[in-house]
Amino acid sequence: MRIYKFEEIDSTNKFLREKSDVLEKDLAIAKVQTLGRGRRGNKWVSTKGAALFSFVLKHNSEILEEEYMKLPLLVGYSLLYSLKKIENLDYKFKWTNDLFLDEKKISGILVEKIGDNYIIGIGLNVNNLNLEEAKNIAISLKEKTNKNYDLEEIILTIVNDFFYNFEEFKNGKWKEILKKINEVNYLYGKRIDIVTFDKKESGIAGDILEDGTLEVFVGNEIKRYNIGSIHIAKK
Repeated sequence: MRIYKFEEIDSTNKFLREKSDVLEKDLAIAKVQTLGRGRRGNKWVSTKGAALFSFVLKHNSEILEEEYMKLPLLVGYSLLYSLKKIENLDYKFKWTNDLFLDEKKISGILVEKIGDNYIIGIGLNVNNLNLEEAKNIAISLKEKTNKNYDLEEIILTIVNDFFYNFEEFKNGKWKEILKKINEVNYLYGKRIDIVTFDKKESGIAGDILEDGTLEVFVGNEIKRYNIGSIHIAKK
């Protein structure tokens, strides 16, 4: 594992995307990101004390291309797996790429494919208390526990756990992993708005299905969504 550390960088994902000699498990860590982002270009508010990092997974030709559609879910599951070891709290997974604690966002995930490389970016609120404009919708571990954490130790734990869980995934354990994800499915039973490229619908979220799509009960229909912006409807 090669580790690249930055006091400040525009984006750890961008650094690895543009690196010409990138290797599996290459890891980029930043204290501050100026252009951190999530899916669909959403900004990730980056404050000092957060774990901000990206790492590389090489495409494995033995795994079907469509199986990699599950990668954000697998990353989310593995991140939960790691966090439970650090602090055994009631984390929830919001399909497809966020982790929540106490109804607030604690982590965001971004997976990008560049050639044969998957760049996995994670922003995790750890020691940061100054959450700026996100303070009403975000939370950090320190805010919850009043403890300080070793950021690099947490990051290395998360990356190593991911590669362990990826091996489990490769070895046919997806159904077991999916069962555990659905046990902490943040959207389950909630009325949500589904905003796609050409329309907006409202329904009740169900399970995350075996192919990684989200089951939503819309009127008398059961629909599956694998793309779009998911918003919880206001009560």
